[in-house]
Amino acid sequence: MTLTALPIPTAAPAVTGASAALGEAHAIALELVAREELGRLLETLAVVESQAESLRLKVLAEAERRQVAADDAATGTDAWAAALTGTTREVNAGGLHLAELLKTKYHHTREAYAAGQLRADQVRVVVRAAEQAPLETTPEQLAAAEEVLVNKATGVGTRSGRPMNAKRLRQAARRMLDVIDRDLADKHEAIMLGRESRRAKHETYLALHDNGDGTYSGKFTIPELHGSLLRTAIETLCAPRRLNKARTGPDGENISGYDESAPTGPDHGLSGWEVAGNALCELIEHLPTDGWNGANALTLLVTMTAEDLTRDLAATGDLDPAAWPDWRGPDETGTAKLDTGTRVAAGDLRRLACEAGLVPAVLNSRSVPLDLGRTKRLHTHHQRKALALVHDTCAIGTCERPFAWTEIHHLLPWSHHGDTDLDNGIPLCSWHHHRAHDPRWHLRQHPLRGWELKARRRTRG
Repeated sequence: MTLTALPIPTAAPAVTGASAALGEAHAIALELVAREELGRLLETLAVVESQAESLRLKVLAEAERRQVAADDAATGTDAWAAALTGTTREVNAGGLHLAELLKTKYHHTREAYAAGQLRADQVRVVVRAAEQAPLETTPEQLAAAEEVLVNKATGVGTRSGRPMNAKRLRQAARRMLDVIDRDLADKHEAIMLGRESRRAKHETYLALHDNGDGTYSGKFTIPELHGSLLRTAIETLCAPRRLNKARTGPDGENISGYDESAPTGPDHGLSGWEVAGNALCELIEHLPTDGWNGANALTLLVTMTAEDLTRDLAATGDLDPAAWPDWRGPDETGTAKLDTGTRVAAGDLRRLACEAGLVPAVLNSRSVPLDLGRTKRLHTHHQRKALALVHDTCAIGTCERPFAWTEIHHLLPWSHHGDTDLDNGIPLCSWHHHRAHDPRWHLRQHPLRGWELKARRRTRG
């Protein structure tokens, strides 16, 4: 009997075919493509990009396992891949490490990535967070937490149905062990925040250069905490509603005001960078001139319980530990959330608490604010902070304008006896707030996509 050699399975034809198909796609006249098709095309391309990068990592891992680099006398798989692809050795070394972790430990992430459901930056967030889990975390616990985090990243099985981008996912990743054990989650978050804080301090710098033409140029790197505070201040100063010229609506009413104190002047027509630069100048002009010994004017929104906060303060001697007989000692960990949306480590919390106003926020199991210190009946400064616990951007699902740009919209209008409380308010940027009050638009909450505005269909008379 003659044995027939079986064909060796290979991915090369499939990959070559995909490359050829993409080449043909470049010949498509996009100006002829329907408007709604452009969005679907963009979504599909993101999926293809993730699938291609996932496959590249698998190829790297297999080349490393088989030591293919030795055939070309390369010094390593990273150098071998760099020569073939025109990338750097450092990029491929990082890819090798990630590929090995995905292959051996993080199966949920690997499968979602291969299916095109995750983006490269999301994958790095999940793996980096999981690698910093406390040593006592079991593989089963880590796998369960990883699965929940991947679902949050993709939007699968979540209440909103909306995927999280890498920035939001990074915040969620710090509490990825919440689904397993709160004490483990507290320790994990403290580990991550502590390492980030220490790394940020080593990387912090400011460089200013006098250009000699009446201007200064500069570059800086600062920790996330301080960056979020600076960004919030800048965004508040250059919010569109503050800078817009007055416009007239269909009935002659003024629908947008202009703030005369805005630094850009009435003829603002500037780019986003120029507006932000003017806002920075205004911020510098309003720095204190009577010393730096006063309060830092920062309001801390504390999302830990008041008891936990007091225990944490007791660790520094600021409070009498004897008043808390069940206090667990100086290793007690805690975190706080600022009104910028940034979470900080217990050490930073204690330092800032010395000069900041503390607003305790009590949350229920669904992270919905139940009570807020000094809350009044109207939509006040503190009610905005309560809504900031739920929203870090405009409430419209597709809008990424920061919370600092938003105005609180009454879901049931005040004129229709709508109460000014948290259940009846959502933050909307000026653009979407105008449309929420325009009868040509319908504001609704979709079970998967969240809040959205849809144009009402016109009926023919």
